[in-house]
Order: sequence, then C-alpha cells, then structure tokens
Amino acid sequence: MNIGTRIRNLRKSRGMTVTQLAEAIDSDIGNVSRLETGKQKAFTEQALARIAKALSVSVTDLFISEDLVDTGYINSTNLSVTGGKNVYRVDVLDVSASAGDGCVTGEVVEIVSSIEYDVDYAKSIFGARPQGTVTLINVRGDSMEGTINPNDLIFVDNKVNIFDGDGIYVFDFNGDLFVKRLQKVKFELRVISDNKAYEPWSITQEELDMLHIEGKVIGSQPQQIRRHG
Repeated sequence: MNIGTRIRNLRKSRGMTVTQLAEAIDSDIGNVSRLETGKQKAFTEQALARIAKALSVSVTDLFISEDLVDTGYINSTNLSVTGGKNVYRVDVLDVSASAGDGCVTGEVVEIVSSIEYDVDYAKSIFGARPQGTVTLINVRGDSMEGTINPNDLIFVDNKVNIFDGDGIYVFDFNGDLFVKRLQKVKFELRVISDNKAYEPWSITQEELDMLHIEGKVIGSQPQQIRRHG
C-alpha cells in the first residue's frame, strides 16, 4: 500500500471529502487528488505534518499498513521527504516482518516511500553506513516484546545477508519472514525470542539452504530510536 492510498483511506474513514482535506491543509483539490492516486511522489515535511494533523494521526502513521496502530511521531525536526542534496534517505518497504510465528512473504518488496534525514542526524543513528544500506519496515507480533514491541518500526542494515555474529536479524526461513535473535551454537543457529513465552528453536546445517538473511536490525523506533547493534 502506498502513502496516497493510505491517506485516501484515512480521509474516507473520517468522513472527509477531497475538498475538505484540501482546505484543511491549505492546498487545492488537484494536489490532493494527485497525492491520493500516487501521481505525486515527493512531499515536503510541512505538507506531511499538515496532512497528519488534518487526519488526526502521526506522520509515521501515514506510512504504515492499514492493520497497524499508530506508533508515534518520527522526529519531524530531522525528517524530510522531499528532494535534497544534504540528506540521508531511508526507504520504507511495503512489508511486515513477523516477531511471532512468521508471515508469508512474496519475492518482491515494493518501496512505498522514502524518508530523508539530515545527514548529521542520520550519522548519529546509523553510524558510517552508506545511504541505501538502511531500510525501514514494520514489525508484527509480540515474540520480541521487551526489545522490539508490536507495531514498532525497525531499521535494518540490508547489506548484511549472512550471519555475522549474534544479533537480531530479519530473515526468510522456508517462505516465512521473521525478525528474531540468531545465536550460533556449535553447528546450528538458535532462533531466540526475547519474549520468554516463545520457545527457542534451531536451524540445523541441513536446513541452512532454507535460510535467507535479509538484513540485521540496527535499531527500532516506537517513540524514540533504540539501538541494537
């Protein structure tokens, strides 16, 4: 789901017309129509803030899937989603990783939008990782609760495609996408949930061909960013 569809659905759920939304954000009907149909791809920080306020949601909520609740504002003083040179772009992917029993994924992950951070601010969060190596996705399920809670947003280093030490990973196993802690124990990988209600399980050497690591989690954001690596 792209941001235009999300905005249209939020508008309709509040009984607002296109005209009413246009008036609320001090724009015109044509701009709102292009936004909702996906013809307009770039948004200023100010425009997003006005839209979110008019729809009574957070800026972050404009980017998340319909079945997820509001997760709180991304720090808008350091957020820009318009073109610019001195920015660090993070792609927002139309996929949810399961911190539960896994969710079925397709082969193609669509980029639905991009968030651009001030370079210095991004460096304080992502370190020396080059632009394009960090992506942002949603988390479903409670198996990592206490570290990553349901509906948190996670920042993933997508250049880590092999196990490179104990940590939290986004990985596909036999067609299901997970976000779990991986730990090497002898010749196996232990799959660990931080929520103790979930039992750990193992990926054996014989099963490694079913494991595809999509990236390593470097942080998460409920209302503020938490670092994990």
